[in-house]
Amino acid sequence: MVLIVAILLSTMVKANPDVISREYKMMLDASQFTYQNEAVSVGQLLALAETEIELAIARDVSGGAYLAKQRDVRFFDVQGSCQLRQMGYSFRDRVESGQSEVTLKFRSRDRYISDFEDVSSSTSGAETKLESDIGATSTEPFKVVYSHSTKAPNSRNLNEIKDINHHFPGFEDDYGLPDGQALSLVGNLVIREHVYRGVEIDLGQHDAEISVTLWYQGVPLGAQSPLVAELSFRYEDGSADYTRKVVNRAARSFEVLKSLSPWVAPDSQTKTAFVYGFNPAFCQ
Repeated sequence: MVLIVAILLSTMVKANPDVISREYKMMLDASQFTYQNEAVSVGQLLALAETEIELAIARDVSGGAYLAKQRDVRFFDVQGSCQLRQMGYSFRDRVESGQSEVTLKFRSRDRYISDFEDVSSSTSGAETKLESDIGATSTEPFKVVYSHSTKAPNSRNLNEIKDINHHFPGFEDDYGLPDGQALSLVGNLVIREHVYRGVEIDLGQHDAEISVTLWYQGVPLGAQSPLVAELSFRYEDGSADYTRKVVNRAARSFEVLKSLSPWVAPDSQTKTAFVYGFNPAFCQ
């Protein structure tokens, strides 16, 4: 009897995967920022967002923006075919203060398909989550994609599929890509990422952290503008037990972000799409 109950519970979990994180993303006009003035520009943007969100949801938006992350970001794939991307995957490396962290991510508009992909890692310190990524364009005002991802500490030199298989044995079991298959830096592009945090939206049961992410080509200088800019906010619940008030306040906050002219650029490429489009010949 105990065994039957355990099997039923396991089936129920698989049948209704918990989305433990929800992130709303709005692409920005990157020309509004320059490296030498980015902190001022981010402050102006978030001050405007604070005023408008508080009016919309009658809750506090508090805190002050600060530069929380400066790190190098690289994407890897099979040159000539972009096999990982064709499969719905991305493989990313972030290096901060000399420490590498890799992320294997699968994305789909179908929550169940995304959840069934095995991105588990055998690496100590790895973290896995199923997240809804909510975005918008001028023709699609509410677009949801589900990402199932795991990030893991890394000490390997990334240049072959075996570097993915080493960290993610479930991926290796499912797809059996050969260890010796070469991985290359997508578009030969190394990104310097600046992430501003410190401002939070009081949604009630949960607070949502706002981030402004700026991607530069290499180490930025002077009046250099970022390649891509994004405004986002995220809230999480390990049990996915979100209340009606929380999700409605989040939706209204997102509507505010979409209205922040001249900052927003809804039809700009997303970060990952930009990387893969930077050198179109890479995937050919």
